[in-house]
Amino acid sequence: MKLNAIKLLLVFLPAVSMLIIFSAALSACFIQPVAEEKETVLKGIEVEVEIAEGMNLTQIAAILEDKGVIEDAFVFRLYVQQKGKEKNLLPGKYAMITGSSNEDVLEIIMAGEKQVIYKLAIPEGYIIEQTKEKILKDIPFIELEALEEAMDIKNYNGFYGFLSQDITSLEGFLFPKTYDVTVDYTANNVIEMLLTQYQMETQPLDYSFADEKGYKNYDILKIASLIEREAYIPDERPLISAVIHNRLDAGMALQVDATVRYALNKWEGIVTFEDLETDSPYNTYKYSGLPPTPICSPGLESIKAALEPADVNYLYYVVIDENTHEHKFSETFEEHVNATNKQ
Repeated sequence: MKLNAIKLLLVFLPAVSMLIIFSAALSACFIQPVAEEKETVLKGIEVEVEIAEGMNLTQIAAILEDKGVIEDAFVFRLYVQQKGKEKNLLPGKYAMITGSSNEDVLEIIMAGEKQVIYKLAIPEGYIIEQTKEKILKDIPFIELEALEEAMDIKNYNGFYGFLSQDITSLEGFLFPKTYDVTVDYTANNVIEMLLTQYQMETQPLDYSFADEKGYKNYDILKIASLIEREAYIPDERPLISAVIHNRLDAGMALQVDATVRYALNKWEGIVTFEDLETDSPYNTYKYSGLPPTPICSPGLESIKAALEPADVNYLYYVVIDENTHEHKFSETFEEHVNATNKQ
């Protein structure tokens, strides 16, 4: 019996030894040194990840962890290796979400580059300086110097039919809208996009009214810019348009506060009597007719209102509600004075 036991031990001992060695090796593969505590990364945040040509799995996993897209680079590498997809990771710039699953991240990188989209939102009524500031804020890779050069109208005279040689500023033409911008856009591309949008929006409009009145399309844009800055309530746009047209027809000074604000770059607070004495061609209290340029970029509805004024005889209006900016419209100066005194 003892001899048989010894023989059995000699048979099983090598197998047990190999099992111990294999277990130790396996443990060595998966036991990682204790890492320093990582900084907490907010989940659900969109970040840009660039995977350069020639990067290996280890480098890619490190970038993903650094950006907070994945929680652990080592685990991600094991997952990709287990799937046998090391050779399927494509270079490019990706928009990814922090705290994503390894499965989702792998699927994105295997699908190939999807361009990062920047949203450029230009509100209605912005002056050209505000538009410039909004572009720089919304599109971080556009530089100030390049943008200022791109905003020179000389770059576009002759390329757009609505920009005749006598127009000296892009004020009014940078159409307000929300745009998608990708990383390959230059400053010139951005401005061209806004000008092209203006062309697309205004080209289908019926300008027969302007032709009958002897107005150029640029005159209509100026009127629309006044409407944009004066009308807070949509239904009042055609009424304010009527006041402007009626005053122009009568040879009266427009006396639009917004033009004085433009001259002074004063968009907050009240317009004072001192402000009304400002010597500027934009001061429609001192100078008759339309201002030299639009005073902002109007939206499509204000341009339509400039082309389709209400059929009324109003010559005056005054704000009667400071909260809603509702106006009281009057045909005579006496009515206007009475409406003003009630405030």
